[in-house]
Amino acid sequence: MRRRLVIVSGTGTGIGKTHVSQALLRALTPRWSRVTGIKPVETGLGQASASDASLLDRASSFHVQHSGFFFAEPISPHLAARAAGRPIDVDAVVSEIDAIRATADVTLVELPGGLFTPLTDTSVNADLARALAPDVMVLVAPDRLGVLHDVIAVHRAADSVPLEIHVVALVAPERADASTGRNADEIVRLLSPLMLARIARADIDDLALAPDVLGIADLLAP
Repeated sequence: MRRRLVIVSGTGTGIGKTHVSQALLRALTPRWSRVTGIKPVETGLGQASASDASLLDRASSFHVQHSGFFFAEPISPHLAARAAGRPIDVDAVVSEIDAIRATADVTLVELPGGLFTPLTDTSVNADLARALAPDVMVLVAPDRLGVLHDVIAVHRAADSVPLEIHVVALVAPERADASTGRNADEIVRLLSPLMLARIARADIDDLALAPDVLGIADLLAP
C-alpha cells in the first residue's frame, strides 16, 4: 500500500493552518489505521501555550518521535535559526519525514508561515514541499479582503518552483469584511480546476465531519 503525504501551508502566518490540519487529521483517522501529523519547523514557542506540533500530535491516531527545528522567537524560521546558531538543515528534514512516512499510512506535514517563508538564506517552504513530493498540497488562506491577490500570487509563484497546489482551504475569518463569502467563487473561477474547500469557524471534531474537509480527505483515498 502506498504511503500518503499531505502538506499544509498557507498564504501567511496566523491564518488557521493548524486548525485545518487538526480537522483533516481527525477526518482521515476513520479511514486509515496510522495517521500522523507533524510540524518539523516551528517558531514562537516562547509565547505559545501549546505548540502547533503538540496540537497535531494530539489530533493524530499514530504518534511518532521526531527532532525538528524549534525556536522560541516569533520570527521567520531562517532568522530564528540564525539567532539560535542552529541553521535549518532542509535535507535532514526531508530525510526525517521520509522515515516517518515509511511507518505511517498518512503523514500530514504543516509548514511554518507561508509557502514562500524562508527556511534558510537559499531555501523556502516551497522548496521543502517540492522535495517531499506530496500527494496533496493544501494552501490555507483567510476569507477576507486581499485573499484573491495572495492566493493568485502564491499559485503563480508555486508554478515556477514547480509545485502543484491541489486545494485552497478558505478559512472563515474572526471578523468578516465586505469580501467574506464572495472570495470562494472567484478563486474557483480564476484558478479552475483547483479544488476549493470552505472552512468554517468550528470545533475540530465538528469540522472533521464538514463536507469540504472530507472532500480533502477523499483526495488521499486508496
